[in-house]
Amino acid sequence: MVKKFLTSLLLPVLINLFLSMTNSALAATLTASVDRKEITENETFRLFLRYDKQAGFNMPDLAPLKKNFKILDQVHSSQERSTIGKNSNSIFFTEWILVLSPKTSGTLIIPPISFDGQFSQEIEITVNKISQEIRNNINQQFFFDIDVDAGPMYVQAQILYTVKVYYTVGHNDPTLNDLNVTDARVIKLGNDRKFMTSIDGQNVGVYERKYAIFPEESGELVIPGQRFNATIPSPYSRLSRGKPISIVTKPVRIMILPAPANYPQAPWLPSPQISISDRWSKPYSEWQVGEPVTRNITINAQGLSGSQLPSIALPIVEGLKYYPDQSEHQDHTDSSGIQGVYQQSLAIVPTQSGRITVPEMRIPWWNIETNRLEYAILPAQTVDVAAAANTSSTKSSQEASQQVSGQTILTPSQQGSSGYWIFATLALLISNILTAFFLWKKSDETRVKEDKIPEVNGKAILKQLKSACQKNDALKIRHYLKEWAQSEYKKNSIEEFGKLFNDIALTNAIAELDSFLYQDTQNSVFNGQVLWNSLSQAIKKRDPKENSDSSSLKPLYQ
Repeated sequence: MVKKFLTSLLLPVLINLFLSMTNSALAATLTASVDRKEITENETFRLFLRYDKQAGFNMPDLAPLKKNFKILDQVHSSQERSTIGKNSNSIFFTEWILVLSPKTSGTLIIPPISFDGQFSQEIEITVNKISQEIRNNINQQFFFDIDVDAGPMYVQAQILYTVKVYYTVGHNDPTLNDLNVTDARVIKLGNDRKFMTSIDGQNVGVYERKYAIFPEESGELVIPGQRFNATIPSPYSRLSRGKPISIVTKPVRIMILPAPANYPQAPWLPSPQISISDRWSKPYSEWQVGEPVTRNITINAQGLSGSQLPSIALPIVEGLKYYPDQSEHQDHTDSSGIQGVYQQSLAIVPTQSGRITVPEMRIPWWNIETNRLEYAILPAQTVDVAAAANTSSTKSSQEASQQVSGQTILTPSQQGSSGYWIFATLALLISNILTAFFLWKKSDETRVKEDKIPEVNGKAILKQLKSACQKNDALKIRHYLKEWAQSEYKKNSIEEFGKLFNDIALTNAIAELDSFLYQDTQNSVFNGQVLWNSLSQAIKKRDPKENSDSSSLKPLYQ
């Protein structure tokens, strides 16, 4: 009876404890994001709150938002996302979309929002004041506002270019032409945006488009004017095509500076922030001779694309061998520009036991905000490498036991046949010497023949270059690259060839090749496949068949 009584009391407690632990472990997360982090006063933007469970008709606590923002609209939806496959299942989540407008200008914080015991992260919003020029144009039906980073800027550094089209009347078929800048690479940032704002009490619609511009040459950069087209419908006839309108902005001129003279002999990296980090597959305390260790190195750079970031040359370290695994370039874009990521993976095999120091790694870059040289640094690491696990020396011990004072002791059977083995050994030695001589002679003749190979066409050279890149043969890569440049473009040097393509990734890959060959980094990580990929992309860009007509107008908002 007592046992049953205790069980009846403890069972509910245990069940509640289990459920609380389960709910805690499976608690859904609440995340927040916005479609724009930089706006002008009175403009609207959207805040997305996502909860990884169904929430029914419940709402998060939005009271903290009302301090700095007006909530103009909100949409609540519960959705189900199904995964198809062997282990197919359904994922439920709830999303709230809020349309907000700032109450003041400056730097505002969207505070953590709470729901069901969970909190979202805070988000910083920059709210700029409305310029006087925009206020002066409020009486026009359509007008532009161009926002561009002020010069001077450095070559290959990111320039943010934002174009806004304000409108005060209804219209159809809005289009804004694509931006093309001579001697610069242009990347569109995200999708076009459409939102409402209020200027001096008048509601105004806005289209917005953002670009990242990377100048490739120093000197004056001219960003051409943008053209916006639309049609105002006729108030008198639905059959009328309406009144076409077209407005054009003025060109923008920015002075582009070359890389400073005191910048070291390394890939040029102009950025507001560059960082480097690494991750090892094993703790330093578990290193052992012959056991590979994987090192993953990641470089993050604001305002640079992943293709601009160089691979990392590692210095020679006695007792370590490097084996490159794979590398990857990535680009992450948002309203604040491009963030480039370069990830490099390699296997490191210790070849001797004892204390080994993995040296410091330094990547130079130019801080465009402070206008000075800086270094992204991975500090040196000291590792105590253990001896190999299986170090059995039985065979060596037996051989050593048969040697006394440097003389070999033969067994009776060995002594009886020693004469035969002496003649056999001599015959084998002579045979090996003759074989080695003829092989050397044949390879020497082959080498002479290769040196006298007549000039071949560009496709054949390119095929040999690809093969060399796949084999990671740096000497042959440079040889065939120079040969192809002479055959196809009449360029006598690889440097002239690189300038011809005017491609950042290819230029960096060639610089890394030369650094590997001529700067005593034979144990460094060099990946020929990266050079081949960069060359292939550069060839595609240069081929006129790959370039489409960009003069036509593109839809602004769909």
